[in-house]
Amino acid sequence: MNKFLFVSVPLIEAQYPSAAYGSLQPIIQKNNLSAEFVDINIKLKQEMSEEMFDDLNNWSMFASSTIQEDTLSHYLDAVDRYLISKLDKTVEWIGISVLSYFSARPTTALLKHLQSKNIHTKILLGGNGLSSKLPESNNQEYGEWCLDQGLCDFAIFGEGELALDNLLKENTQYPGINNPMFEQVRDLDRIEDPDYSGIKWDEYQDPRIMITSSRGCVRHCTFCDIATVWPKFSYRSAERVVNEIKESVHRYGLTKFEFTDSLINGSVTNFDRFNDLLANEKERDPALKDVTYTGQFICRNQSKMPERTYELMHYAGCKQITVGIESFSERVRHHIKKKFSDADIEYHLEMCARWNIPNVFLMIVGYPTETLADHQANIRALHRYKKYSDSGTIFMMRWGFTMHIYDGTPISSMSDDLQITTLGVDNSDSVYNWVSALNPSNTLPERIRRRLELHELRVELGYAMPGANKELLAMLEIAKNYSGKNNTFFPKVESNG
Repeated sequence: MNKFLFVSVPLIEAQYPSAAYGSLQPIIQKNNLSAEFVDINIKLKQEMSEEMFDDLNNWSMFASSTIQEDTLSHYLDAVDRYLISKLDKTVEWIGISVLSYFSARPTTALLKHLQSKNIHTKILLGGNGLSSKLPESNNQEYGEWCLDQGLCDFAIFGEGELALDNLLKENTQYPGINNPMFEQVRDLDRIEDPDYSGIKWDEYQDPRIMITSSRGCVRHCTFCDIATVWPKFSYRSAERVVNEIKESVHRYGLTKFEFTDSLINGSVTNFDRFNDLLANEKERDPALKDVTYTGQFICRNQSKMPERTYELMHYAGCKQITVGIESFSERVRHHIKKKFSDADIEYHLEMCARWNIPNVFLMIVGYPTETLADHQANIRALHRYKKYSDSGTIFMMRWGFTMHIYDGTPISSMSDDLQITTLGVDNSDSVYNWVSALNPSNTLPERIRRRLELHELRVELGYAMPGANKELLAMLEIAKNYSGKNNTFFPKVESNG
């Protein structure tokens, strides 16, 4: 039987394997191919020094415009050892997951390396990163540019399951194959349950099974491009999701689950049903007793999410939720279209504290409309919510770097209204280095200053900050990158290591 090699490249989380492999393996197998997972990302995490892996990450995330020669050499050597060494007459396809914008640079390096080795195996790209635009793509979407450059044979834009099935059946006219005019799958119950057989779970730091209950989002936040892939929010039946969890526990022996959803509570009714069913199944089946799940979540008001919802989450095994708060300024959140108030945040935290549901808050520093007064609202909130950090209800606040403006997001289309100008000529500048004439004090140096001030206050107040050092080092790379480009508005940055 011929093979389909599914390749996972940086930059993705190294704690657990790709969800895409599990989702696509049933499609590959029913088309008379055997699937094999080649996770170059985890191999690099295991082999590289921390400094080298950080260098790879910063380059992948466009925090740095360059990558050290030794780092790139190590990466391509891993491609030789873990991918090219497997290529024989039985390998019919190489499928590369370009999960996001941050996988584009490593993918380009890999594709050019394969080209230099004169590899003729059919190469397929898929993933949300295909819609990205890079400096070298000349304003083309990344997937189209790779096709035009002859770096791949096929690219699947949008959702992959039905498109891959059609491609393997040689129906190359199916929407999304080699063109971005894809169609969203509205009935997710049509899609087969994932198959994670072949995964070496012991290679991962925190192995868990990825599971999908919905796609799309009920919000249309200005900084987010989710709606370009999934214009409509759709979800699977609660019964299907619980059944998948039960079968996965018995098949793989794992009890940790991570939802891939943009939000697990998009439909509160279906979410309540899921939690109720799962809690009941845990009562009946001893093998499910230790089942826990994590996922992304939206803050809602009490009328939409009464205490009963949080109670059901607790008994179903909700271990942690990641919530996009973005800003503690209501004015900023209103512009983002978050649609919840300060009172809603207070209610949410009170419920999570009562039902022991830890939160990771995702935050943005320097949103285009953010003023110094809005920044002060963030500072006041850190003092106000210290009690929830001390108790573990706020497990972590992730402030990231500073506000990025991605092409294709609503905020990028609002550039004229907000009088946003990007500074510099390369892509890292167009992402990080911008200024709004309506809010001219919100410059990149000021955004970095605010980010550092928030970091110092979190240290003072004792907030947990896993990974904070790497975030700060990445921001230093950003600062050094811009200060070295003769930008008179940005002072030279000196580093003592």
